[in-house]
Amino acid sequence: MWFTLLGPVRVLREEREVRLGGPQQRAFLALLLAAAGQPVGVDDLVDGLWGQDPPPTALNVLHRNVGKLRRALEPGLPAREAGRWLLPGAGGYRLAVDAASADLLRFREQVALARAAAAEDRPAEAVDHYVRALGLWQGAVGAGIPPAVRARPVFVALDREYAAAVGVAANYALAAGRPAPLLPAVRAAAEREPLDELLQARLVQLLAATGRQGAARDHYLQVRARLAEDLGIDPGPELTAAGESVLRHPPAQPGARAGMTGTAQAGARASVTGTARSGARASVARPAQLPADPPVFEGRRAELARLPEPEEDQAGAGAAEVRVICGMGGIGKTTLAVHWAHQVAHHYADGQLFLNLRGFHPSDQAMSAGEALDALLAGLGVAPEEIPVTVEARAALFRDRVTGRRMLLLLDNARDARQVRPLLPASPGCLAIVTSRNRLDGLAGAHPLALEPLPAREAADLLRARLGAARVEAEPDATAQILSLCGGLPLALVAVAAHALTHPSFTLASIAAELRQARGNLDGFAGFDATAAPQAVFSWSYRALTPAAARLFRLLGTAPGPDLSAPAAAGLAGLSLSGVRPLLLELTAAHLLTEHVPGRFTFHDLIRAYAAETAAEEEADHEVTAALHRLLDHYLRTAHRCSELIKPGQNTIPFPQPQDGVTPDPIEDTVQALAWFEAEGEVILAVVEHAARLGLDHHVAHLAWSAHTYLILMRPAERVLAPARTAVRATERLGDPRMHAHALHALASACTRAGLPAEAHDAYRRALSLFTELGDVKGQSVAHLELTRLHDRQGRYQEALRHARRCLVLSRQAGATPFEEAGALNAVGWVLIRLGEPRAGLAYSRRSLKLQTNVVGQSFVLYTIGWAHHLLGEHRAAIDSYRRSLALGGGQSWHGRDHDALVLERLGDALEAAGEPDAARSSWRAALERLYDSRTEARAALTAKLDGGSAHGQGRRSP
Repeated sequence: MWFTLLGPVRVLREEREVRLGGPQQRAFLALLLAAAGQPVGVDDLVDGLWGQDPPPTALNVLHRNVGKLRRALEPGLPAREAGRWLLPGAGGYRLAVDAASADLLRFREQVALARAAAAEDRPAEAVDHYVRALGLWQGAVGAGIPPAVRARPVFVALDREYAAAVGVAANYALAAGRPAPLLPAVRAAAEREPLDELLQARLVQLLAATGRQGAARDHYLQVRARLAEDLGIDPGPELTAAGESVLRHPPAQPGARAGMTGTAQAGARASVTGTARSGARASVARPAQLPADPPVFEGRRAELARLPEPEEDQAGAGAAEVRVICGMGGIGKTTLAVHWAHQVAHHYADGQLFLNLRGFHPSDQAMSAGEALDALLAGLGVAPEEIPVTVEARAALFRDRVTGRRMLLLLDNARDARQVRPLLPASPGCLAIVTSRNRLDGLAGAHPLALEPLPAREAADLLRARLGAARVEAEPDATAQILSLCGGLPLALVAVAAHALTHPSFTLASIAAELRQARGNLDGFAGFDATAAPQAVFSWSYRALTPAAARLFRLLGTAPGPDLSAPAAAGLAGLSLSGVRPLLLELTAAHLLTEHVPGRFTFHDLIRAYAAETAAEEEADHEVTAALHRLLDHYLRTAHRCSELIKPGQNTIPFPQPQDGVTPDPIEDTVQALAWFEAEGEVILAVVEHAARLGLDHHVAHLAWSAHTYLILMRPAERVLAPARTAVRATERLGDPRMHAHALHALASACTRAGLPAEAHDAYRRALSLFTELGDVKGQSVAHLELTRLHDRQGRYQEALRHARRCLVLSRQAGATPFEEAGALNAVGWVLIRLGEPRAGLAYSRRSLKLQTNVVGQSFVLYTIGWAHHLLGEHRAAIDSYRRSLALGGGQSWHGRDHDALVLERLGDALEAAGEPDAARSSWRAALERLYDSRTEARAALTAKLDGGSAHGQGRRSP
């Protein structure tokens, strides 16, 4: 027998729910369960059920409840026998339950074990026990009993016990470096107690620790506003400290988030906030992507005065407002745009989007409108596979997503109007800020603001703000020379100030002399050449570097991609991680490099161009080639390790011997592997194309294949097609049929994602033919498995079954692994269920589960098993399988929250069928919160269920 109080009040006998009667009967049972096996006096029971005003018949009703409950628990019990479960004692009654039969006692047992582990300095083990303990809570304690009874002190105390356990568990999770497993429980507890500052502080900390900086910041601001509105108070010290921490570390730009300490940063997708309301529009992403407001901002008073304060009623008429801030490189366009955006962000309650369009990137690879729309749509919560293929369709979807919302969009470093035009919102009430070196006159209705070099007074103010008034005013002549030499360009002034701060003993006169010498001939230097002043300052800052930092600076100028991590920089330079970190600090201190998110570094475009020019002048060609080889080897070895963790057995082709001095990132588990790929996704795409241009076909083929599993599932289809096709061409040139077969397989998967079934089928057919000629049994097996999925998506289930069965035969031949056979068994089971044979499908999937050792694979097999049970009417078994699937996946599978949403929806369906409508609605709400905004059909189905419609339908995606 299993008694539950931590959520709906229920009793299970051999996995079948016992009928308990009406709300009062359940309330009586809840009072006994809350006593945790101890007797409850009659007076306490009467008080618990009726409060201070019981009816005259209260004792008679109580005794009837005793009899009904006893018969429900033990139907065959003879009259007047004591029985096993409900016993008299101490002037009342007690339930003879223990940790093996009651969730409350099991919860307390796990908490006690967690405390013991913590006392013995085993925080990771303590976290495991807390996860088990908190996983027993399926909602508010005593859900479903009358509210008046639910408000009794005994139940309030249990709520407090739960909240305290969540807070302590969160502390241990943070200390052990394992925040992810506790995040769902802490989030649920914080939702139930929205004014509990300790819980809210822990949620902010866990969100930040799992890389969700934007979500952590948003949540803190929401809680702070709620406290002010509901209670008229400011946050207390603990919540304030948590909030200030995330405000000091703003959310990462699209494509990067803090994920692993000292290594990769996990890619941030915009968090989805709010809860689903019956009949209301589904919750949508509220991104907060603005870079940090500059800590020191001086000058531009006249320009700021020309940038008006938005009006709250702006949404009433007209189109979105567009402001273009233009001027030469280094003039301070981005700094001004970011500063003004922060000043007006509070007017745009639906969020802020930021994008660097790379319009004047030294590689001359400006971001295409399609890439930009991919990033914007991802920021708005659109799933990668839901992003349309054509640029026109993406632009239409973007405009639809912002319609009726007040949003701020900052598009930095645009090349021309053609690049920007598809990215502009059409909705009134939105503001688009665009920066460019060009005026962008082709943007109809835009308001341009051209920046000139800073006036002498504002340039001097900037130096005073950074160096201190005393130091500047002590040497007025030297200050005047520096101002003249910098030509009023903020980028140059900031670099000079950084040098002066790094060398506090240097006089400004000596610094002016150095700058003069770096420039050489000063004639015409004060003019407004777009590069003269910055290049003079860069040259001077560069010459002041140590030789090792100067070499790293040059090599960084040759690296492909928008940014890179410290381990990648170490690989590029052929140094250890401890050896490269001081050099990166030296470059950032000199303002030649920017750490734009923790652990990731990037250049200003002008500085990148200068670094590349310097490398061309001072580095021998063979040194640059060797450095790029090391960088490619670093990415290849780390990607290979990550792909093995995500999908064991995928990499069967030995990759090239790495160069000396190459150390991959220390990736230990699937979570870290996913975080690394998220952080490096854009870089890997750039590296594959760069390697192709260099003729390094082996690196192209191996890196594209190692990154394939991640890219195919987490990047828009258009972005995945390009490296896949590049790899096919590279393997054709290599003449290696095995590598070519794998490249064709990757291309086929990309075509399937892109909605190109004919091309996908052709590529699979060619890959299968090559694998067959090579006698590669594993390759054939994988190809048949993918063809199973392709036919399943097309509704061609007999064809899908044929390929699944062939895959199973191949997976049992010599050299195959249990992982491969498990996948094939589950594929056969899935298709049989599709064909209306759930009992047969269940048998295959159960055999798959016995062989499956990968937890993510187990999660998907359990989903298939749950679906089969559901269709067979075995709802309790379905519920158990779905819950086990969720517990194993934990939101960390490579299918991420979309898969969890699917399982939660099916769990809700099974709960409804089992007669638990409240639990079903809770599961559907959780599913709705996890769905990507673009899942319009799925969101509509869930909303209909929450509005009272019945649950039906079949699984939507192949496992």
